[in-house]
Amino acid sequence: AQCYNREHTIPKSWFNDASPMVSDLFHIYPTDGWVNSKRANYPYGEVSNPTWTSQNGSKLGPCSYPGYTLTVFEPILAYKGDLARTYFYMCVRYMNQNLGQSNTSMFQNANLQPWALNMLIEWHNADPVSQKEIDRNNVIYNTYQHNRNPFIDCPELVNLLFTADSVNAWWPTCFD
Repeated sequence: AQCYNREHTIPKSWFNDASPMVSDLFHIYPTDGWVNSKRANYPYGEVSNPTWTSQNGSKLGPCSYPGYTLTVFEPILAYKGDLARTYFYMCVRYMNQNLGQSNTSMFQNANLQPWALNMLIEWHNADPVSQKEIDRNNVIYNTYQHNRNPFIDCPELVNLLFTADSVNAWWPTCFD
């Protein structure tokens, strides 16, 4: 633990430090400074042959997820769903912005690249919304930004908006 640091889960270089994305709390997380420096601007991904592993199990190395082979950073399981829901939020909230201004970005404009979308849907399903995420969502809404991450409030929206099921009209149970 070198120090605490603010991590922009979507690296600022991917959107050229543009406002309001640069200060949106839904994609800024406290991290260990050393681990965050190892992540650098690499996209998230899955690593089977790490070149570096943190003390808590985060990994850096070549991507083993189909569709991407360059270096990625793999967070621990407890944060994979959180990060997936962060990325889905950013896609919807900034749908008219270019989040893919870097050749290592997981985005094409505001849309996730196909490999990244598939992986993040898997992460979302494997790591359900936690009480920690709900509490953070409430604090951001009540104290700071006065908006919410709908993918925390209503996880079913991921399937509605980002999967093949999105062509089927249905009413999410969280709106009942």
